[in-house]
Amino acid sequence: MNISMITASTAMNGLQNKLDVIADNVANVDTNGYKRKTATFADVMTNVLQQGDDFEQPGRATPSGYTMAYGSKLNSIQRDFSLGELVSTGVDTDIALQGNGLFEVQTAEGNAFVREGQFQLMPDERAGAAPGGILTTKQGHVVLGANDQPIRIRNGFELRVDSLGRVFEYNSAVGDPIQVGVLKIVEPTKPELLMQADDNLYVIPAGTPREMVVTTLNLTNIPPDGMLPLTVRQGMLEKSNVSLTDEMADLIQAQRAYQMAARALTSGDTMWGLANSLRG
Repeated sequence: MNISMITASTAMNGLQNKLDVIADNVANVDTNGYKRKTATFADVMTNVLQQGDDFEQPGRATPSGYTMAYGSKLNSIQRDFSLGELVSTGVDTDIALQGNGLFEVQTAEGNAFVREGQFQLMPDERAGAAPGGILTTKQGHVVLGANDQPIRIRNGFELRVDSLGRVFEYNSAVGDPIQVGVLKIVEPTKPELLMQADDNLYVIPAGTPREMVVTTLNLTNIPPDGMLPLTVRQGMLEKSNVSLTDEMADLIQAQRAYQMAARALTSGDTMWGLANSLRG
């Protein structure tokens, strides 16, 4: 196989991965809290080869040598954690984060993180549990408080969440809201290390220290300058940050590049066929 065919096949493989990334983004354009994926590429076996003495002509200003590469490959797939559009829902259990942060939740496999704040109050079915509901995701994963315990709201009370993530239960017949906890929110310091899981969740890969990936935020500890890292918004949801226009533009570019690589592969195969026929 000649160099042109190797380069074309390598490029086609990387472009197919990029097309898969674009397809995943488009499929989740209406998924609340979804963060678009981006693909980065790197050269494959790039070498600088020296040219012969015949290329050393008088007056030449450029260095001798030329770059020989074997196409490009998919280097990594990263998440774009930029803020999506916040929309008002008027639902008390819908909570959005305005800033760089994730809710921490408890699943059957362990703790995980989620950006989507479409929560609900589910009856607490644990033995001996007091009447009331605990805050969960729509898939049933328990939303954790700062004390690593579920957020509980008693029957007959409404959920209230302020901009600092403090959770209250409120009943007009009782009086002032009663604080029952604080949402546990983390900031991804190295989001590229987070691994995508089912139910729009993120998990820390096995063997990776937690402190290397996320930092637990304490929004109630307001800094001297009053600038909080994020704000909690009740009654709102964050939409996906996928731009369908940008994805379609990337799709056209990737398809055109794939077609060019496919033509180069076909041309290389044709030349090999001609060479074999001449030798025969």
